Parts: sequence; structure tokens; C-alpha cells
Amino acid sequence: AINIMITDDNSMSREDLKTAVADGDIKVIAEAENGEDCLDKLKTFRPDVLLLDINMPKMNGLEVLKAL
Repeated sequence: AINIMITDDNSMSREDLKTAVADGDIKVIAEAENGEDCLDKLKTFRPDVLLLDINMPKMNGLEVLKAL
């Protein structure tokens, strides 16, 4: 299975993405609502794929990439 983490400040967008990508081989293992939340959750979860929104409060997706 491919494990995915979705980071987006819009909960509806996260739900839509979960619906769009989830199938037997793809599993959403974590969600985050902003970049800081994402980095914190990455201490616990190890996704194969990280989906990042570029425009988020506190820390945007590009800043998360730089931090990683």
C-alpha cells in the first residue's frame, strides 16, 4: 500500500482529496491543517507521499519542504 499524508488548511479540500485518492492500494494515514501541524505529525507518521497545499497560514507548503 502507498501511505499518504494530506496537508491543507481547508477541511473540505482534505476530505475531497481523501475521497479522490483512497482505494485499495492507497491509504491516507494522516492529515494536517497547516505546515506546523504537518511537521509535528511527521514525527509520528511516515507517509510515502506528502500532499501539501501551497497557501496555508502559519507555514505554507514551500516552507514545509524547505524545513524537510
